Amino acid sequence: MHRILLAALLGFLVSYAGKDKKPTSCKAGKACVCEGVGACTRACDGAGCAFECRGAGACNFRCNAGNCTASNSGSGAMTFACGGGGCTMSCTGVGACAMHGCKFCNKQCSGPGTCTSD
Repeated sequence: MHRILLAALLGFLVSYAGKDKKPTSCKAGKACVCEGVGACTRACDGAGCAFECRGAGACNFRCNAGNCTASNSGSGAMTFACGGGGCTMSCTGVGACAMHGCKFCNKQCSGPGTCTSD
């Protein structure tokens, strides 16, 4: 009986620890960070957000209005969609970085992970 309760408690703690507890919407001038283990998705409400990917989990950022920045210093992969244009992506971590659908954008890649844009 104790083993069953212990297994249930352990399962709950592991699943709870991996949950992304921050809001999925970000605004310019506010911290918009993904860190820790597990996937994280953030979208900019307007233009000019500064996204940061710091953990071991995958980060997915979306900036429809443009003029956003996204940096990856973690070990997880980062995907950055900038439909509004004028964005900058910086990758210094070991995770792969990809920027999609961006016009007039910049990418700065100094980490060992792959760095692509289309």
